[in-house]
Amino acid sequence: MTTTTYTIDAQEQLGEFVERAGKSFLTIRTTDVFGEPTSLKITLADVAEFYRTQANNLGSGIRTLADLSGDWRPISELADLALSWFKSVNVDGMRRAARKVGLEPRF
Repeated sequence: MTTTTYTIDAQEQLGEFVERAGKSFLTIRTTDVFGEPTSLKITLADVAEFYRTQANNLGSGIRTLADLSGDWRPISELADLALSWFKSVNVDGMRRAARKVGLEPRF
């Protein structure tokens, strides 16, 4: 599959906020802390690192995914969306990325 095909599939599965997609990345349209539009590239490693360090952090209301920080709810939802995308198009790559940061994937 080509990046164009992955992008179309991601837009259909996740939403029109997806700018580009591939087996190892997801580029989305979002806003920064000042409300300015920005593009954010999320990789397999970003998602694995989020689940290693941030997903179970109940002591903070702020979480970070791929250099985007904000309220824990939308950041966690974005991480869940990215994880579901990577599991659907590259489950082996997502498992490798998780193991690299010391996680044992259960999917």
